[in-house]
Amino acid sequence: MKAGDWQKTYWENESGTRTTIQDILTELQDEPVVSLKIDALAHVPSVIIEEHKKQIADLSFPIIVVEKDGEFEYILDGHHRRQRAIDEKRTHILARIFRGALFSKNQQKEYN
Repeated sequence: MKAGDWQKTYWENESGTRTTIQDILTELQDEPVVSLKIDALAHVPSVIIEEHKKQIADLSFPIIVVEKDGEFEYILDGHHRRQRAIDEKRTHILARIFRGALFSKNQQKEYN
């Protein structure tokens, strides 16, 4: 992924409806950035982490975590940032908490 390509990120459901990263960021615009304990995400499975992406991951940009019924369900965006924070032995990471229902967890994330 080239610099700036993250802005082309989207999730697509079975019927072809796309939710873009811009849609998510718009939904989160009034939500505060929080300092989240990395341990609070220990139960959240990771994905395949590409080393070069992890190395350039910008920890000043918050990850997006989906919360449902008071529990962190999954990381919507920021797996490479989380892994970099873990590797650097950080205890907290900046995050925005998404509580919306724009799409399901099973939608596929795509980079264009």
